[in-house]
Amino acid sequence: MICAMQPALHARDGKGNGATRNPRLLEGMLSNVTLFRGTGQRQLSEMAVRSKVLHFRRGATVCAQGLCPPGIFALAYGQVKLAFRGAEGDERVVRIAGRADTFGLAVALLGLPLPYEAVALDDVMLVVIPAAVILAAVENDPRFMRTVITALAERTVTLLGEVQSGALQRGVQRLAIYLDSLALPNGSDGIFTVRLPTTKTVVASRLGVKKETLSRMLRELAQKGLITVEQREIAILDRLGLAAIARDRAPPLPGSSVDRRLGAVLSPG
Repeated sequence: MICAMQPALHARDGKGNGATRNPRLLEGMLSNVTLFRGTGQRQLSEMAVRSKVLHFRRGATVCAQGLCPPGIFALAYGQVKLAFRGAEGDERVVRIAGRADTFGLAVALLGLPLPYEAVALDDVMLVVIPAAVILAAVENDPRFMRTVITALAERTVTLLGEVQSGALQRGVQRLAIYLDSLALPNGSDGIFTVRLPTTKTVVASRLGVKKETLSRMLRELAQKGLITVEQREIAILDRLGLAAIARDRAPPLPGSSVDRRLGAVLSPG
């Protein structure tokens, strides 16, 4: 379905969400967004005039699944969960967008409904840039056109990687890769720290597992001496060992489903 009603939705979306049209504020916000870094001042000013700022409280729906977005969303602060919602309420988080990120680019440019729902994980402030503004910038600026093409290509490659991961990797492998991607050195030799960006429920959905499964996998990694867990703070004690889990070159973790299956096969009873 093509979003023929998109202009009307755009106008209606701002009500009750603190819509702002301060060109100077908008220009400053856009200049910090990854997609618009390197964009000329004049072009940013033209975008700012036609864009608007929206505020959403934690838990609010920024854009519902199946509705036409009013434009491309660019986050000034906060986090937004992008998730598929099943008929029975089950959820699969496909991405967590944070500060300086954009989302909805492809569907807005194509004039299509949003295939996922966008929900604020924190209080968020974001800029909505109409698709027509982005298309005009693409037509007039070859450098910006390359930036947009690159952004769309990177998302495609990322999604293909996630499809491969979901189809071919065990949950503990996906968890190991996810933790490693967030790891930061904490000043101690060989020790890295991870702060989960959101709740374990959302992280579990992002990894395609249940919250209980995530908790069990974290305990198993801790029992193996690879990590320690304190709420959302995780210390990686053995990054090479975690990398081996990610590559599936380590023996099954104690108590894992693979370990239990092997035990059943080798059991003399």
